Amino acid sequence: MPTGKTELTIITESGRCSWARCIFCSFSKKPYLPEPDFNRLKHQLDAKLTRQFDTLKYLNSGSFLDQNQIPKDFQKYLIQKCLDLGIKQLIIESRPDHITPANLKLLKDANKNQKLKIYFALGLETSDNETLKKISKGFTTTDYQNAAALLKKQGFYIRTYLMANLPYTKDIQKSLDDSVNFAQKHTDTIAIINTYPYGYAPLFYMWLKKTWRPLDKSEFNTLVKKHRANKKIDIYYDDYISYPRFKNQTPLVGATKENLNNPIYDLWQDYIVRFYEKPEIKKYALFLPCAYRKPYSFSKTHKQIIRHLKSLPFYANLHHLMISNPGIIPREFETKYPFAHYDWPEWEETPGIKKQYLKTTEDRIQNYLKTHKYEKLFAYFKP
Repeated sequence: MPTGKTELTIITESGRCSWARCIFCSFSKKPYLPEPDFNRLKHQLDAKLTRQFDTLKYLNSGSFLDQNQIPKDFQKYLIQKCLDLGIKQLIIESRPDHITPANLKLLKDANKNQKLKIYFALGLETSDNETLKKISKGFTTTDYQNAAALLKKQGFYIRTYLMANLPYTKDIQKSLDDSVNFAQKHTDTIAIINTYPYGYAPLFYMWLKKTWRPLDKSEFNTLVKKHRANKKIDIYYDDYISYPRFKNQTPLVGATKENLNNPIYDLWQDYIVRFYEKPEIKKYALFLPCAYRKPYSFSKTHKQIIRHLKSLPFYANLHHLMISNPGIIPREFETKYPFAHYDWPEWEETPGIKKQYLKTTEDRIQNYLKTHKYEKLFAYFKP
């Protein structure tokens, strides 16, 4: 393990990855990314790195050695700052094509006495070249091997990242095991991470179309179980898990089958059931109706409900859960898309839609309560 007793992670956005085509990555697909600028990067670093840590992870969603992302002057400044503060280990990331003798020379010159152990995080993801091609990784295992060999020759250390549960994989257990066995021949340490996409990533839309799904904690733990005893391997389940974000935020309107079982709602409910962790303080579930005005708490009905509930001594322990055609909606997500961008005109409901609505809602409530436990359940609905 490269990490020491204390660790700081800095994730910065600076320029666009020179490849920017990996199907699981969303950072490089954002419509705007700040241009690389020494002063901005220096100001950010100085504000966050104010004392000594054993390990600094400096990640820029691409390649640290790419001058179109990280200027040379800042590369040198970062290393000097680490040396001045007594940081023992620095972890930076790079694609293999930027790992060249010329690019490495700058780092070696800045770290002449090698007091700072510099690890390169190489995102191999998998040892299967066919899968690498399908996920549009942009390099092969041979490219990875050549980069790793050069890094070792130049006195650097290697931290290889592998992604569990990649798409286009027939046997995810065998794929992970094979990748671990391959990487161990070329790396100092390994990090296994749970594959989880964001809204700008093509893989996110595979989840939306139900052609692939991320692993929940139980599934992931089963997959990586045999590797936990390996001291060379660090395992991360939820470092990259966040609520679903959608690039297109078109309002969803209509009392229809399509608007009841919309893939966007289904994905959200999958997230809420399998990945969302309710706040520990919320001991009691309170199911509430939706409202025409969004967010719900802006509506007259919810304002009155909240005003009355606040007088209760256990108000902080109440978990507000709205029930509507998108599913079960915890209060903390009421401002997110699509929960603040939909409407279900009740007068458009047909008998068939009403029946389906009840069945779908019943299933969603049961699924939610299977994974989220409360001491008591309450419900309020307008008479």
